[in-house]
Amino acid sequence: MEMTELRPRLVSCRGLAFHGENRNPGNGAEPWSIQLTQNIEVGLAVPMVSGGVLQAVVKIELTAEAVNDGKPDQKATFNAEYEAKFDYAVVVTEQEVLAQLESEQYQYMLVAQAFPLAMTNFRREMQAMGFDARKLPLGI
Repeated sequence: MEMTELRPRLVSCRGLAFHGENRNPGNGAEPWSIQLTQNIEVGLAVPMVSGGVLQAVVKIELTAEAVNDGKPDQKATFNAEYEAKFDYAVVVTEQEVLAQLESEQYQYMLVAQAFPLAMTNFRREMQAMGFDARKLPLGI
């Protein structure tokens, strides 16, 4: 088996949830400090029916808390969850994938494809709520 068969294909990346709260006046003139935290999980989904394909799943949880530098009582919070799914070729076995998933480099390859998509949506949602999120990174 060639190594390219163990390279899954990204088939979906979607937002599962987003919640934000920014009740502050949006004048844009005052500087804010943003603390971004992320929790990323990588796993394997095994089909329950015959003929199904294995899927690698990347789950990303993002949380941002912003505080007005001049007025610490003014805060904004944003939380989101994203899920990316990668399909493997039909001939790939669970044992082959599990061996690869133990490698940090292999996990990074999966996360590096999903994270920019999730972060782009997260920044747009924050901007829709009147918060300038251009300084947040797109990559991991």
